[in-house]
Amino acid sequence: MTMLRTMAAGMLLLVCSLSSPAFASWFGSDDAKPVVYQNLTDMTDAMAKEMKEGHAGMGLKLYLDKDEVYEDQEVRCTPLAGMLVNELERAFSRVGYVFEGRSIDQADYALSVSYHRSADQVAVYVKLKSTKNDSYRNLKNTYLIGMDKLPADCFVENLDAKLARLAQKLSRGWQKSGSLSLAVTPIVEARKKYSSPFSDYATRKLKTTLSTMPSFNVIEEKPVLTKTATRSIAKDTDLAGSDAVLVGADAVLEGVYLRGGSNVNMSVTLKDLKGKVLANGEENIPFGLVPYSLDNDAAETLAQIADTEHETGGVVRISTTKGGSYQVFRAGETVSFTLQVARPLYVYLYDINPSGEVSLLYPKLGEAEQPKQPGIIYTIPDANDSWEIKVEAPFGKDAVKVFASDRKLPLPTISVTEKSRAFEGGTRALARVDKARKELSGTSTINGRDLVDWYKGVAARLKAPLFESTVFVETREH
Repeated sequence: MTMLRTMAAGMLLLVCSLSSPAFASWFGSDDAKPVVYQNLTDMTDAMAKEMKEGHAGMGLKLYLDKDEVYEDQEVRCTPLAGMLVNELERAFSRVGYVFEGRSIDQADYALSVSYHRSADQVAVYVKLKSTKNDSYRNLKNTYLIGMDKLPADCFVENLDAKLARLAQKLSRGWQKSGSLSLAVTPIVEARKKYSSPFSDYATRKLKTTLSTMPSFNVIEEKPVLTKTATRSIAKDTDLAGSDAVLVGADAVLEGVYLRGGSNVNMSVTLKDLKGKVLANGEENIPFGLVPYSLDNDAAETLAQIADTEHETGGVVRISTTKGGSYQVFRAGETVSFTLQVARPLYVYLYDINPSGEVSLLYPKLGEAEQPKQPGIIYTIPDANDSWEIKVEAPFGKDAVKVFASDRKLPLPTISVTEKSRAFEGGTRALARVDKARKELSGTSTINGRDLVDWYKGVAARLKAPLFESTVFVETREH
C-alpha cells in the first residue's frame, strides 16, 4: 500500500510507489527516516539513485503521463507540476531509465504524480505501476523539501501550463511510431477567423512546446511559393492541407478559440493532407489566466465587412505564401496569395480595408477568365502577371476575400459615393439583409461595404452556387 506520513509544517513530502515483483526486495520500511533536501534537483537525484541501487534491470521504459500531474484531482496546470515532470525525467534518465513519450503500451511502467497541500505543508506522491498489472511497491525512503525552497507562485495555474496541457493531449492522441512533420497554422477566433494578441501568443507557445516532443517535427512556416511558381498537388488533398504542402509537412495543426461566460475555449485539431483527423485537444482557460487581449478591433471591422462568420466555405481557399489564415508582412516585402479549389471554379479576389474601401485584385478588368482547377495551388499574382503587391505605407490590416462559382459572375463598380444598403450605423443590418441583397442584385454600382451582399444577391438571382474564403493580412513598417 502507498505510504502516507504526516510531516512537520513547512515541508513537502514525496512518497514513491513502485509496482513490480522486481522491486520487492527493497520496498518501504516504516522505520525509514525522512531526509530534508534543499531543492527538487537533489531530491529527485536521490530518488533515482535509490531506484538504481535497488533494481538491477536498468534500461526499463517509463511512461510519464504529463496530463495527469495534479493537485487533489482538480488543479492540474501549475508551475509545480511542470517542475516535477522536468526534474523526474532528468533524474531518472540520468541513471539509465528511458522515457517512452508516445504510448503507455510501449512502456514497462507508468509513472503518475500527484500532490496535496495542507496549511504550510505539501505531500507529493509519485507512483510507478506496471503496465501489465496493478501491483506496486514503495521506495524505502521518504523525501522532504521545505516550502520556503519552492517558488511562491508554483501552485498557481497559468496560461503556459494550460497550453502545455493542450499540446500533451495532441501528443497522446498521436501514438504512432516515428515523428510527424507538422505545419502549425495561426490560431484564430472561431466565428470571425481573425487573430488577436492572445491567439498570437498561444500559437507561438504551442509551436515551441510541440517542438520539444518526440512525436512532432514542427516546420517553421516560410514563403516557399513566389509568383513564378504554381504547384500541382494530389487532387484529394484537403484545402487546409495546402499549408502543409507549401512547407513540406505531412500534417497541419489548426486551432480556434471562442469566448464563453468566464472562460476561453481553445480547441486544436491535427489533420493529415487529406483532412483526416489524427488527434485533437480542447482546453477551457479562465479569463483570469489570460494576460493578452482577445480582441482585434481592426480585424473585427474587416470580419463584419467580409462577413467571415457566415461564409459558405470548404470548396475554395485563399491563403498567403506564408501559409495560414492570418499573416504579417513588413515594408518592402512582396505579398502573394495562394488559391486552391475543390472543383472547377471561376474566382474573384478583392482587397478590403477597415474603412470599407474595396479594390479588385483578380481578375483584372478586361482579362480573360478561365476556371481554376482542383489539384493545383495557384499563386496570385502569377508568373504571367505584370503587376505585384508591394508593402508600403500606410500600414495596417486588410482582409482579402475570394468569391467562387462554377459560372462567370459580373464585376460590380465600386463607388465611395454610393450609399450602403446592407450596413446601418457601421454594422450589417441583419433584419433586412435579404431585402438588401435582392435590391443590390439589380444594380451594378455599389458601396464597398456591400460587396459580400451584392455577390450573394447576384448569385441567388442567377441561381448560381457561391463559395467564399478570407485571409487576414497585416502590414507593418518593421
